[in-house]
Amino acid sequence: MPKKGGINLLTERISLCMIVKDEEELLPQCLASVQGAVDEIIVVDTGSSDRSAAIARQHGAVVVPLEWCDDFAAARNAGLEQASGDWILFLDADEALDAAAREQIRSWTRVSGCDGLFLNIHNYTGSGQQGVTVNPVLRLFRNAPEHRFEGRIHEQIAAAICHRNPQAAFHVTDMIIHHYGYQTAIVERKDKVNRNVRLLQQAVEEEPDQPFHHYNLGVEYLRVGEAERALETFGVARKAIDPAVTSYAHLLFKYEVRCLQHLNRWQEALDRIDAALELFPEYTDLMHHRGVCADALGDVDRAELSLREAVRMGPPPPIYHTEEGIGTYQTWYTLGRLLEGRADLEGAVDAYVEAVRAKSSLLPPLYRIFRMMRVSGQEHQIPVLVTERFALGSEEATHKVLGILEQSRCYEAALQLLPDVSSHPSGEMRERLSVAEAMLQIQRGNWKQARLKLEPVQRKKGLLVISSARWLERLNWIEGKEVGSDDPLASWLKRSSQVGTALEEKSVRKTGQKVGLRATKKKDRDSGMTETFSGAAYDGWQAFGQMMEGCVQSGQWKELHSLIQIGQRQLHGEELGAGDTVRMEEIENGIGKEKGKEIEKEKQMAVEPFPGASDTLAGTSWMVKGLVSAADRHLETFAQCTDGQRHHCWPVVQHIRLELPGVDGFES
Repeated sequence: MPKKGGINLLTERISLCMIVKDEEELLPQCLASVQGAVDEIIVVDTGSSDRSAAIARQHGAVVVPLEWCDDFAAARNAGLEQASGDWILFLDADEALDAAAREQIRSWTRVSGCDGLFLNIHNYTGSGQQGVTVNPVLRLFRNAPEHRFEGRIHEQIAAAICHRNPQAAFHVTDMIIHHYGYQTAIVERKDKVNRNVRLLQQAVEEEPDQPFHHYNLGVEYLRVGEAERALETFGVARKAIDPAVTSYAHLLFKYEVRCLQHLNRWQEALDRIDAALELFPEYTDLMHHRGVCADALGDVDRAELSLREAVRMGPPPPIYHTEEGIGTYQTWYTLGRLLEGRADLEGAVDAYVEAVRAKSSLLPPLYRIFRMMRVSGQEHQIPVLVTERFALGSEEATHKVLGILEQSRCYEAALQLLPDVSSHPSGEMRERLSVAEAMLQIQRGNWKQARLKLEPVQRKKGLLVISSARWLERLNWIEGKEVGSDDPLASWLKRSSQVGTALEEKSVRKTGQKVGLRATKKKDRDSGMTETFSGAAYDGWQAFGQMMEGCVQSGQWKELHSLIQIGQRQLHGEELGAGDTVRMEEIENGIGKEKGKEIEKEKQMAVEPFPGASDTLAGTSWMVKGLVSAADRHLETFAQCTDGQRHHCWPVVQHIRLELPGVDGFES
């Protein structure tokens, strides 16, 4: 084979080396991600009791059984002994090679004159929806007998490579490995933290002068929130390293800062950042955190300057561990919150817009923009802002914006943007748009306009005829008209309003106090325009909440109070049809025995009086949303202009309204 400088230019074979134990859930994804990218797979199985070994063999791997001895380096090296490739790629079962990296990896090994290549590990934490941290790690290196891992845990290969060749060269690539192993569910299931702490404490006992062990132990303490203990451990590591030559020094400083922030020792954190920036002036993460610390200390001018400097710097060079969005969308959002707190709403909107431009799928900035513009009386400008500053290139994007506007209570803006959902709507889409507009009108308290949209849909008897008919029944109830029996929610509201006074009086006599709220652990579901477009029927509590919102927006406080009382009784388990034990003789005030028997029969036939009635967490959530909306409306009225002049308390009231609880776009 033709070679240049000892490097085979035609065939650079790659061996994937792994160690596994009970990884049948994630292993298939990992092995599928390297198909076509590697020439052989060596899997060291350290005692799996599941199908891990069989899955590995199905993917063509050579499986090497090895008894586990609390030593990751030993297990890694057992795999290296079997590898025949020119290059070694090592992965864990909870990782996956990015699709682009799968296409690029052979090009890198073919032309690289380096001894090792760094790939960017994208670590997904929490639920996996909170963004990622990015860490460049040596994962691809030349195969040689002298290249063997060192370290009981967090095993390293670089030292062995440099020992063999002091002039060894390394390169940081743009290839990505996705790491899912520190998502909350996986960490808890595998008890990773306790395992890591145990092995690291053992490593510290064996090599007390090795700062890398102390550093990694500090990371584990920080991971579980033991900030004081982590800070102490990081301090031991920092005193033993030379920051100029230690690859993880920048990260050690940042982790110390995070510990100090967690402990509310903001000035110490700021001092540590300034010292670290002397060593690592290009490390954007430090500049970002300097802004956060300065803000916490009340120095908003320095905070703003630091955050603006961070976005000017952009993401740090690839040699640094960073968090996705530092220097871009995460920093812009933090700056927006800072400016919002300074009452610079125009500046805050600009910062939030930049955050969305940096990451178009980011939702929290949109929630903040729409809420600010509503609270400051600029809701009418939202459609222009959306059209001019955001690229809504698809119906899906428009649906998403409409849903955020609805949840932000910007109904007028949503109604203006609704026609833009489809340029050439089909008959079915026109019906969906009519129902969507009806939902927005209901939440504005415009019952008549909602009827005008729902009645034609009901007459056409299309896919949305049932949901339209049910909503018309609900409007009948709230407007005091005759209610039929087609909608369980409307029927329940009718019955509840008839017997409500008697039940409430009996409850007060019995308990001597007002009824309360109780909740289960069922997940609450936020409303969204996408549900209307898909034709999904709103469940009972969601519809209940929309009716409350309509009463708030139209100032129908008597109707709102009635809904609150009815919903409160249902959540307390005192409503008919909710599985309570109200006796027939307890039904008072004009409801006869025959009517009572009919109600009792209905109660026995249905577990729930309306769809979703038993989901008390959802019910509590929707009622709280209604109460928050009512409070916001009262505050708005309180600070309204009189004689062309704003109330002198307007700035304070505006600030309170911006901080009221509400949907913020962050995943729970």
